[in-house]
Amino acid sequence: MPSLPRRPDRLFAALVVCAYLPVALFAIAHHEMWRDELHCWLVARDSPMPWDVVHNRAYDGQPPLWYLLLWLLQRVTHNPRAMQAAHVALATAVVWVFASRAPFGRPLRALFPFGYFLAYEYVALSRCYGLALLLALLLCDNHPRRFERPARTALLLGALALTTTVSTVVAAAYTAVLLWDWVGLARRRDPLARRVWIPIAAGATAFVAAALCAWPPADSTVAHLSWPREMPDDFAPTRLIVAMLPVPRPYFYFWNSNALLELEPFRRVAVPVSLALGAWLVFVLSRRREAAVLFGVGMVGLMALFGLVYGGDVRHHGFIFVLFVIAAWLAKQTPAPLDPAPTRWRRLRDAALTPTLAVVLLAHVAGTPIALGYEYAKVFSSGSRAADVLRARGLDRALLVAEVDYPATAVLGQLDGDPSAYSPRTGHTFSFVKWTRARAWDPSDQDTLRFAATLGAWKGEDAVLLMNRPLLPELVDGHAVVRIAELYDSMIQEENFYIYRVARNTEGTRGVQPGAD
Repeated sequence: MPSLPRRPDRLFAALVVCAYLPVALFAIAHHEMWRDELHCWLVARDSPMPWDVVHNRAYDGQPPLWYLLLWLLQRVTHNPRAMQAAHVALATAVVWVFASRAPFGRPLRALFPFGYFLAYEYVALSRCYGLALLLALLLCDNHPRRFERPARTALLLGALALTTTVSTVVAAAYTAVLLWDWVGLARRRDPLARRVWIPIAAGATAFVAAALCAWPPADSTVAHLSWPREMPDDFAPTRLIVAMLPVPRPYFYFWNSNALLELEPFRRVAVPVSLALGAWLVFVLSRRREAAVLFGVGMVGLMALFGLVYGGDVRHHGFIFVLFVIAAWLAKQTPAPLDPAPTRWRRLRDAALTPTLAVVLLAHVAGTPIALGYEYAKVFSSGSRAADVLRARGLDRALLVAEVDYPATAVLGQLDGDPSAYSPRTGHTFSFVKWTRARAWDPSDQDTLRFAATLGAWKGEDAVLLMNRPLLPELVDGHAVVRIAELYDSMIQEENFYIYRVARNTEGTRGVQPGAD
């Protein structure tokens, strides 16, 4: 039976959006942007043209679509809060599409926005994952018309593949569904078989383009494809538990934790439980073969990504949940074929999908108060506070030196103008970090101070040193090195900031030589 488009439930969706918006605004208002968010913003800010954006993010291991969207936003404003506003708008669009279009009952559509990912990870943290989720849901909504609107399907599929590495895998899984469709149409000699090749070609092309974009340059230090030497504690299959039961541990460093997996007795059985859970999800989705194909292919792809390339964090693992949601959407969108004498297993399978999704969504909702509560009570990153200190002291346009470099992007991205800092590791200025082998040198505190003093002599002004660890007490003498501020209570431990003024070297420019600007 062909699938039919769902009639939008607009009034209910409007009510859900009205209930969701205060949660989203609360989440983002109490979240201090950290380096990953501001890194993307700085790449867009410091790239004159779109091609420069693609080139400058080459060391990040991510496709370029989110960066290009930020580049467009940068043509309007350099204020990074605009990125947060755009991210809330994307999350709200996700809620609208799901609440108005998803083929589930109203209780499930009402629960979805208030789970851990929609109420925290994919709204408070301004990254590419909210955009990817929106594209995935639009692809689901378009699914009944995928043959009639092949160009639209191709556009959505290509955009999904080019948004983030985890969504590239989801796009590849959907392309496998289209190939499954083509096989069935070709067997029936249906003329639509020729139209399916448009989105299939777009999906394959976008997958290759995304893979080329994500493949690290030769001098990169980001994750490469490799076989693990031993089974890590966060073995890839257990990421399924993180995605389906994302309840963080209720303590200061809650982020990227999982309360269940941190219980030692459960860790011993986590792998078999994960495999059993994966088998159950495939079983309940198998009422529609295309849904089982989507979830099965996507799961294999994501497990390969997490096991062989990059272990990932909770926000990455969340795309296993996204994969399950869109597979469930496809499974419910089309009624299962009528079976006059269904077996007990088929009756169980057909009845189990909705309760399974309900249990998963309830588990997600249970994780939300923990995340939002700690975001409200604690400091996520001290980058914003460090930028405020520099502005208050009139040092926001000072000669900045940052050691280590990558946490400093959380500060640089929140200063006015186009600030940059010198890195003792390379001797050059930076705003965003390129993960090259040139950064391999790990300077001592003495090396860093010599660099800052020599640089100050070259530039004719004292340097302001940003560090994410305190200098040894004997190095802070109150004359050559003066402590300005210590900000050391953030959840992101690498983004505690210690700020010093380093007097220029008045005896010459011997020592570490700064590179050219």
